[in-house]
Amino acid sequence: MTEGLKYVKCALLQQENDPLEYCVCTLPIPSNIGIPLFPCELPNNFKLFQSNEAFSQLGMKIMDIEEEENHKLMRTICCPSLRPLTITSRDFYNNIPIQAERKFAIPFIQKNEMKVKYDGEYAGKIVQEQCCTFMKGMFHQLFIYDSNEYLIYEITANLKQKGLLCFLPFQSCNSIKYSIIDKRPAEEQLISENYTNGQIEHLFYGWSNELCSKADQYGIKFPDSASEKDKALLIMCCIFIDYLWFENF
Repeated sequence: MTEGLKYVKCALLQQENDPLEYCVCTLPIPSNIGIPLFPCELPNNFKLFQSNEAFSQLGMKIMDIEEEENHKLMRTICCPSLRPLTITSRDFYNNIPIQAERKFAIPFIQKNEMKVKYDGEYAGKIVQEQCCTFMKGMFHQLFIYDSNEYLIYEITANLKQKGLLCFLPFQSCNSIKYSIIDKRPAEEQLISENYTNGQIEHLFYGWSNELCSKADQYGIKFPDSASEKDKALLIMCCIFIDYLWFENF
């Protein structure tokens, strides 16, 4: 079993397929508008693995990540992009490396944000600004702040991606890619000649998962300058994206 996130370069986040959710309407097209009042909407579970850069080979499992059972009423009456969440992770030794919480946010009035702890200490937060990203030519935009409220990463996905249309007839199922842009001052980024930027990819998860369930998987390439706390924030950012766009149907 791996010792934390320090030496992890690439990771694969897989959501477990729960057959009890098959009564939920599945429409495998990204949507920020969900349908509430599904009594069989269940808490989600994820597994995080080490991976190669192509996300084609699984390595050792890093941790299990679970949505806690609380907020049962809100889970039923709210669509996933809006409902409150409490997320807990556990590693091989039953430690809890990452905890995250998102409160209910009123659409177009409050910012949708998730606060994250790593090893019991506040690591930062992920924020969805209240703005129309489509007017900017972007599919999605998120901001990650550290524990001192400094902006450290901007997560963006361009609209010009075939993956956004991959479930329409005669379209190939390409991935949806999110760029991880380091927003810290240049002197703090420790950029070298072989420096690589980070990226998050929403990956095709097989036709059975895509058409019959709401399970998804994501590949993460961490920036070379990312610390363990930064990696925890980026992992939770994947889950944040999942609830915002890929859990609503």
